[in-house]
Amino acid sequence: MKIVYFNYLYDLWGASIGSTIKGIKLMEAIEKCGHDVKIYWRKDDPQRRPGVNGRPSARDILKKYLAKYLHEPNQILYNWKFIREERAILERERPDILITRLDAYVFSSMWLAKRMGIPVVLEADSPVTYELRTFHKEYWTLPGVLDGIEKYNLRHADAAVVVSNVLAEYFMQRQPRQDGYVVITNGADIERFHPQISGDAVRKTYSLYNDIVIGFIGSFHRWHGVENLIALLKPVLERNAGVKFLLVGEGGPLKPTLEAYIREHALQDRVILTGHVPHDRVPEHIAAMDIVLAPYPKLPFFYYSPVKVYEYMACGKCVVASRLGQIAEAIDNERSGFLVEPGDINGYLSALQTLIDNAALRKKIGEAAAQQAKTHYSWAAKGRQWVEVCEAVLKRYGKSSTTTINGNRKKEPAEQEKET
Repeated sequence: MKIVYFNYLYDLWGASIGSTIKGIKLMEAIEKCGHDVKIYWRKDDPQRRPGVNGRPSARDILKKYLAKYLHEPNQILYNWKFIREERAILERERPDILITRLDAYVFSSMWLAKRMGIPVVLEADSPVTYELRTFHKEYWTLPGVLDGIEKYNLRHADAAVVVSNVLAEYFMQRQPRQDGYVVITNGADIERFHPQISGDAVRKTYSLYNDIVIGFIGSFHRWHGVENLIALLKPVLERNAGVKFLLVGEGGPLKPTLEAYIREHALQDRVILTGHVPHDRVPEHIAAMDIVLAPYPKLPFFYYSPVKVYEYMACGKCVVASRLGQIAEAIDNERSGFLVEPGDINGYLSALQTLIDNAALRKKIGEAAAQQAKTHYSWAAKGRQWVEVCEAVLKRYGKSSTTTINGNRKKEPAEQEKET
């Protein structure tokens, strides 16, 4: 197959880093199945890394003020720019199939594909209307516009893929599909995240040496359970002299609260904040940890499929996570990790103490986690699942899949028979 992939994420290496990595790794996995994939980042450039911004100008301040009212009209108008650019891309690439990511206000790729006769698989990784209304209340929106565009995309896609059963149920209630929503979870790059990675350099950098290290990867936002993380620090450290915390990440409104708590309780020597770590160095930081945390709070709508949980597991680490949504399906409690009811601090403390006291159990559970990640949650496995979806769509269109070998498109047997 020849596949074109349109992705509309913004701030690729900031707020959207998890989804950026997913897009890159998934398309690489599809390519490794023998298919030709062309990626087009429609709003940002993945090669651009975040820089240091100067003081805001008067224009920036005015733009921020007007954004409340102009955000929605601007986002809708972008579609005409996208249509012009994407028509040229599709005419040039002539793909067998288009994979396009669901994004708030964007309808350009779906509208074009329907008119050009190109089959479309929709990557519906998040409830974009819900997210905009929940997390960006600063923007004014007209009733029905957001919902209408989202439902248009969900209705007209030839297949729609989501990352969790919770998300599939949500979309089925909003826009039922006769063929339903295909659930393909996120995964991990098991060639880069695996149990053989050494964490010695990281341990040396932070003077961890013989300590038992409890780790956390992520930004310090409420939805990552930072309040739960803070509540665990003092009780665990008071009871266990040989334990330290290694917290890897940057950003989020709760980081100042976390830093203040560490200072107030004089925990600076035992709670290490690394700040931003490039993703290519995340594996060695996980390798330096003995126990890893995913203490998500009790959210009313937990639709995520957290990449970091699969990366933890792939590295052979024992995960202690909240029993929520897709996480509860990925982790076999007390066999490939520990599940705790969200917000149950005593439950978290009990699980952590059990693992701190039992190195053999940590090893056993870590090995089971790595095997589970390798078998079910590698990007290679996810790529094969996506290929199956794409091939099923092509079959419904009466088209044959074409495999790319050494840059040449090889016809599948069914297509060859038509020509003979």
